[in-house]
Amino acid sequence: MNVNNQADSFIDRETGKYELTTTRFGAVAVINDLHKGRDSGKAWSWIIDISAVLMTLVSISGIILICFIKKKRLSGFIIAAVGTIACYLIYKLFVP
Repeated sequence: MNVNNQADSFIDRETGKYELTTTRFGAVAVINDLHKGRDSGKAWSWIIDISAVLMTLVSISGIILICFIKKKRLSGFIIAAVGTIACYLIYKLFVP
C-alpha cells in the first residue's frame, strides 16, 4: 500500500479513450495520514488513543494542581483562558 499516491481514471466506453491522472503527495501527506490514523492499522490506532488519554490525564491533573497553588492560581487560570480563546479564534478564522 502506497499512501502518498493517488490515481484517477476516466474511460469513455464508446470510443475506448481513457485519461489517467496520478498525483504524488509526498512526505507531508504521509505524516498527515499518520496523524489522523488513516490506513495505519490497529497498532497505530491504539498508540493514538493511548496518547490522547495520557494527554487528557496530564491536562486534568495540571488544572487540579493549579487549584492548590494559591500564588499561581489566578495567573494559571488566566493563561488557560487566553489559550482557550486563542484556540477558538484560530479555529473560527481558519477552519471552513
